[in-house]
Amino acid sequence: MGPVNTMLEFITDARWDELYAFFMKGTPPLIAQLMALNTVIFMLFMVRRMRGKSTLRAEMASLVQSLLLFANMLAIFQDNIKESLDWYL
Repeated sequence: MGPVNTMLEFITDARWDELYAFFMKGTPPLIAQLMALNTVIFMLFMVRRMRGKSTLRAEMASLVQSLLLFANMLAIFQDNIKESLDWYL
């Protein structure tokens, strides 16, 4: 696999089977965990919007986005974190 020159080559040369296997591992599958987590946050945002609440301050919005990113990373790397903790403890 040589250098990727265009976005189309990047898409056609991707290893979709490995990506599918990665997102389907776990119980429930990792993709379901990520979708559920992000859906809950999105629904909280929509309920807040529907109630007419004012928008979040920039600092609070950054904090919420950081926490969501951290939660997604925990879901993705949970097996690695468990192995590290088992080894450490």
